[in-house]
Amino acid sequence: MNYYEVAPLTYLGRETDLLTYSSDQNILTGQAVIIPLRTKNFVGITLEKTTKPSFKTKEIKKIIFDKPVISKTLLETAFWMSEYYCSPITSVLQTIIPVGLGKTRRILDDERSVPSPDFQPKLTPEQVQIVSDITQDTSDSPHLIFGVTGSGKTEIYMRLIEDTLKAGKEAIILVPEVSLTPQALDRYQARFGKRVTLLHSYLKETERFANWQSILSGEKSVIIGSRSALFAPVCNLGLVIIDEEHETSYKQDQAPRYQTVKVAEILASFSKARLILGSATPSIGSYYKTQTASYKLHTLNKRVIQDTLPEVQVVDMRNEFKYGNKSIFSEKLQGAIKKTLADNQQVLLFINRRGMSTFVNCRDCGYVATCPNCNLSLTFHYNSLRLVCHHCGYQEVVPTLCPACQSPSIKYFGTGTQRVEQELRKIVGNKYIIERMDKDTTKKRGSHEDLYNRFAKHQTDVLIGTQMITKGWDFDNLGLVGIISADTMINFPDYNASERTFDLLTQVAGRTGRGKFPGLVVLQTYNPDNPAIRLSSKHDYQGFYKHEIQERKELGYPPFVQLVNLMYNDSDYDIAEHKAKDLAKKLEDEFKDEKITLLGPSPAFIPKLANKYRWQITLKVPIQKQVKTISNIKRINKLVNNEWLIDIDPNGIIL
Repeated sequence: MNYYEVAPLTYLGRETDLLTYSSDQNILTGQAVIIPLRTKNFVGITLEKTTKPSFKTKEIKKIIFDKPVISKTLLETAFWMSEYYCSPITSVLQTIIPVGLGKTRRILDDERSVPSPDFQPKLTPEQVQIVSDITQDTSDSPHLIFGVTGSGKTEIYMRLIEDTLKAGKEAIILVPEVSLTPQALDRYQARFGKRVTLLHSYLKETERFANWQSILSGEKSVIIGSRSALFAPVCNLGLVIIDEEHETSYKQDQAPRYQTVKVAEILASFSKARLILGSATPSIGSYYKTQTASYKLHTLNKRVIQDTLPEVQVVDMRNEFKYGNKSIFSEKLQGAIKKTLADNQQVLLFINRRGMSTFVNCRDCGYVATCPNCNLSLTFHYNSLRLVCHHCGYQEVVPTLCPACQSPSIKYFGTGTQRVEQELRKIVGNKYIIERMDKDTTKKRGSHEDLYNRFAKHQTDVLIGTQMITKGWDFDNLGLVGIISADTMINFPDYNASERTFDLLTQVAGRTGRGKFPGLVVLQTYNPDNPAIRLSSKHDYQGFYKHEIQERKELGYPPFVQLVNLMYNDSDYDIAEHKAKDLAKKLEDEFKDEKITLLGPSPAFIPKLANKYRWQITLKVPIQKQVKTISNIKRINKLVNNEWLIDIDPNGIIL
């Protein structure tokens, strides 16, 4: 009889999450099995053989696959994630292994037509040099390709994938949003045919499992997807590409709260694979690593088709209001929209909010409609005529009279995507097809792809959207990008607000000017002198980096420290406050002899969410070697136990 440690793919609700089972078969590490647990059967992953325990064991009921479903290097990465992100190994494995592994499923026919592999365009001298430098590099350093929008980073990825496939290895390409996968799939299938597949959470369970199984069998060797595709069950990983590496969506917001780039570094190191990061606006942390020799930097300064980047015209909205224009559209943007549409070109309008209005207010008594669960203002949605909380989902009917004073003087303030659409129709009428791309219009499965295809085929004249339209899209007929308000994020009370603003503005501006005409960007702002806005309008990343890195150094923020966010929730305000202050005292005592700074405890930025009061502590930990970093994380985790939400390397200090 053999004995095995098994990790059940279910939460056990206790500190230890590995169980011992017996079997008369020889089972490999990483195989999926059916195990009895309490009164039910669950899927588990075998970890390693062990000696006969002192207690009676249950037998493994069934082996699901003849081969391991998780490679040795991916399993090593999973254990690293469990330790680093303070998450049970079962939770990590549930993130890696697809849902319903033991189910019986119908076989899916691959109905999608795949084009024959297309021709390879001639590389520019810059591209040739970068491909050569990367393929000849024998070190294990990650590579950062810093290339302006439209400079041909994707073609470099293609050549590196070819090199990987020739070596008999697999490649994983990550994009920051599911909305980008249709475009990516078209491009990579056009080059690599049926070897390409998708893997992301928006696929139907049956389709996702079929794609996962085709990777496990070795049938597919080029995998495209959002962050979870990093855990594709490849046999011999040779290349990981993270496009638009600066994007905050690469951070998982549920346990295990992993940072994709960080995990990719670990996985690539264990697998002896190349890691390639690409961006027109690299994260401050990644670019800093190129200056300290942790990453190798490669630069693309020119676009492939257009020699110059699109012109950005900055409009000071203070002057618009001064001269009587109270519209959300400046005179310049209105004129540019009309001209672009008249020239049979398309328009992209960006605003970083969805909904009709940011808040509803009574002009007589000052009442603001707020969520009873979160104490946050409700957003007016025109199509449903309801007020919605974008944090907990609470909804209510729009009041016709003020609930506080019964006045009819209800006023809508702020601007969202629905408001932009409504105001735009007053300018251009119903002659043109206008669509929105935000969370409200992309709830249905496949809606991202449908919206993308309609715009790509010129069936949509104007697309209005939030952050999801700023990333990676490439349209040859896009003549104008309008940024309704560049100020949305600049005053957000987080240390990286300027970086997020610069990234968004530069990226959305880069969507135009990719075809035969240069394109135009109209950027509306009330703060034209702000460095992030001023430098993004000049496409000046180097200038922005120099300004931002100096501020980070002076204030003690990443990349000069590591952040750890701790959050406590309780329905009782006094209990939440007491727990937060008690933990802060314990942390101060634990790290009194070390240079670790505590911010807080204090109520969170959103102090009440879903009827829970939220208190926060943020730790600034000096950058140290990996072993010491893990040691510090373990010490913190030991103090917080399971009561607190712990977030290692968060996107910011605002939770």
